[in-house]
Amino acid sequence: MPVEDVEGADLQKQIGEQIDRRLKEMSPSVRLLFDRIRPVIPDHLANRLRAAKPALAVIHVASADWRQPAFEATMLALEDAVRTEAIVYAQSFHLPSGEVATRSWQRKKPRERSSQIMSTLSSGITIVALSTGEELDKAVAALADMTIDLTQLEEEDLRRTVEAAFPLEQISWPSGLSMPTVDPQWLDVAIGRSESGSDAVRLIMDAHARSGYDAGVPALDTLYGYGKAREWGLRLASALREYRAGTRSWRDVDAGALLVGPPGTGKTLYASALATSCHAAFIATSYSTWQGTGEGHLGDVTRAIRNSFAEAASQKPCILFIDEIDSLPARGTASRHDDWWRTIVNNLLECLDGTGRREGVIVIAACNDDRNLDPALVRSGRLDRRFYIGLPSEDDLTKIFAHHLPMVTEDEIQPAAVTLAGSASGADAARIARDVRHRARSEGREPTGADLLEIALPADDRPISLRRRIAVHEAGHAVAVLLQGRVPRSLSILSATGGAVIHDIPETEQLLEDLTAQLAIGLAGRAAEEVILGSVSAGAGGGDASDLWKATRLVAMIEGRYGLGTRLGVIETIDQASVERRLRIAYAEALMSAMRHRHAIDALAALALERGVLGRTALAEFWDIYGPASQSEDRGFASFRNAEVSDRWIGTP
Repeated sequence: MPVEDVEGADLQKQIGEQIDRRLKEMSPSVRLLFDRIRPVIPDHLANRLRAAKPALAVIHVASADWRQPAFEATMLALEDAVRTEAIVYAQSFHLPSGEVATRSWQRKKPRERSSQIMSTLSSGITIVALSTGEELDKAVAALADMTIDLTQLEEEDLRRTVEAAFPLEQISWPSGLSMPTVDPQWLDVAIGRSESGSDAVRLIMDAHARSGYDAGVPALDTLYGYGKAREWGLRLASALREYRAGTRSWRDVDAGALLVGPPGTGKTLYASALATSCHAAFIATSYSTWQGTGEGHLGDVTRAIRNSFAEAASQKPCILFIDEIDSLPARGTASRHDDWWRTIVNNLLECLDGTGRREGVIVIAACNDDRNLDPALVRSGRLDRRFYIGLPSEDDLTKIFAHHLPMVTEDEIQPAAVTLAGSASGADAARIARDVRHRARSEGREPTGADLLEIALPADDRPISLRRRIAVHEAGHAVAVLLQGRVPRSLSILSATGGAVIHDIPETEQLLEDLTAQLAIGLAGRAAEEVILGSVSAGAGGGDASDLWKATRLVAMIEGRYGLGTRLGVIETIDQASVERRLRIAYAEALMSAMRHRHAIDALAALALERGVLGRTALAEFWDIYGPASQSEDRGFASFRNAEVSDRWIGTP
């Protein structure tokens, strides 16, 4: 072998050994990013480096803390991919570099950053790390030989890094970690100073809890209960990725939306989660914030509005969240100081106008009541998407709890979700889940469904006789729904609800038999009390939300409005005797049904007493056992009892 070949082989071996040593010495945070970068290095970039040609790599990171690990990981990945003298000894430029440079870099405009990059391109390898909200001039971005988005690091990346450091240990991995909130320096310390993977995970979780994630900003795709607003937000995040890549024009990006809903439904959380998913800066403001600027004069307020938009533009892409926008009355509607409000609304409209003027700025406004907003605010090109944000449903709460407590099964989650539906927000659910995890962690075990129920639902200290009556009443309603071929969403007898059966009402042709079926369900609770307990309570009567009130109103509509009673025309004065007669007949039929299915009602009441809340799955399983198809009740005896009830009630005035 020629001497030149031997020397070349020795040099290549030395280079390989040097690279392998550096790979082994990688810190955990660098290793985490290296594992993401190395597999996606394009062939054309490797060929440029082998030919000793200059190269540009652009890395998007979640925060400025991840810049330095990104620089190191990228350089190591390039060295490992090429393994030649040309790259190992090449000069490389990392932008930005140093603490002062970082602050200076953040203040630079995209064109200024691009000029700095252009000055280094001909000198070697240039690695640019851009944190959320930082962009390059599109022309320079197009010159990049490699662009990698590391803003969405996943739990799997973190888990793989910890397991690589402790390969012989079976690690119990938690859920709910958000990578951008884990400081890379703390990650290195946690793994480097721990004797086991479990210790490292515990240290990481402690730092993660202090980062504010639990009380702060998850990504939008981890939130539920936002319906069409969530779907729109995820489409927006995708559109922004295309905008960053230069494949979508800003004029094709939805740049405004209005969130409407009662307080406590998570409108602010939605906006901040949208910013997380879009990898955009987040600025929150409101009319009260603008009003509190300076001396509060009109000029101060209008200046504060313009400053909010200017600040958002300096950090684009940015989500600018304007809360309490219903504080601004429509122009010409204010009884006092209309000139004041007209000037403020005009100023806001001016800031909202034009795609070029606020390119990169998405405005999300929120209010409790949108009826008095100025029509110009919600026209096309401004806040032209409108979404109603309500409290999460049972299904949404189940998903929210499942996200925060993945170790708890959905069947165990359902009781809490059923009871809290309509009264708890997504933020409430996150707080409850945090308390559940804290309790379990303090006792050195995994969270359970019992923990969730105990923390989410207050203790029921009502007398057992009252709880038994409520259970029988609600079981009567539930069995009536089941008999009509539908499974209720839930049955609850907890004090938080006072007792409730939630079921979906199907769309019908509104025939008399359809309305009679509604009556059967509404009167079934009272009927169950009479059949099972031998007496009835006032629980079915009372206010305008009671069973009897709803049943009476429905019968009155049948008799006086729907043309399905004894009169064809629509009448104002309804014959009370006709209403009472129809109610008596419907109640007699409810009593007969309760007698026929007494065994099922009794068993369901006992199950409700035991569990407190039953979800759809539990009710379906119950009906598989106790439904008509599986009942072994003596049909002759049932018919005798039904006949007795019929004689007592039918025809009673």
